[in-house]
Amino acid sequence: METLLTTEITISLSQILTVISLTTFALVFGYARLALVLNYAFLVYCGYFSNSLLFSDGVLKLDSVTFPYLGFGLAILLLAMMGLVYSRE
Repeated sequence: METLLTTEITISLSQILTVISLTTFALVFGYARLALVLNYAFLVYCGYFSNSLLFSDGVLKLDSVTFPYLGFGLAILLLAMMGLVYSRE
């Protein structure tokens, strides 16, 4: 538990500004569903790809532990996209 509380995860300011800008434009033009998908995709990217280099000594490694994690994240993204596309208002 101590490791989780003391780990510092970094996200660059340019990435945050890009996501905020894209989300703002999507919401201004009435694409709330697209804004939700963009934010979730950004979370998957930051949670796995961007910060995986911190935990694996600078090398992106894919092993039996990371495949289910990545697969679960991508499956949730796919299900969210399908749900948002096929839902009726």
